[in-house]
Amino acid sequence: MGMTELQIVLTLATKVMEWKRYEETDFWYGDNGNLFNSSLWNPLQNIADAWQVVEKLRTDGFGVNVFGSGTGFNCEVYEFTSGTSLADIDASTAQEAISNAAYKLVA
Repeated sequence: MGMTELQIVLTLATKVMEWKRYEETDFWYGDNGNLFNSSLWNPLQNIADAWQVVEKLRTDGFGVNVFGSGTGFNCEVYEFTSGTSLADIDASTAQEAISNAAYKLVA
């Protein structure tokens, strides 16, 4: 059974971005410790949010390549030092490819 969009987004928020949820609310502590509304953050839909995921993966020492292919986009996440591929995902949009590759890495 596939993961729902919400489950993927929550996994990326906690395991990639390392954000912490504020009690049982829709608010999360972001990078600067400020609370933000997580329902406004969706890297599966929003390319700016997806690039936040890419930047965080790079900060954490992973290599990330995103490029257009004939039918859509490809995102590969790899171990920066060895070049070993850890996730290689094709999707119709760049943000879906990024989110699904990042999800595969941490799930």
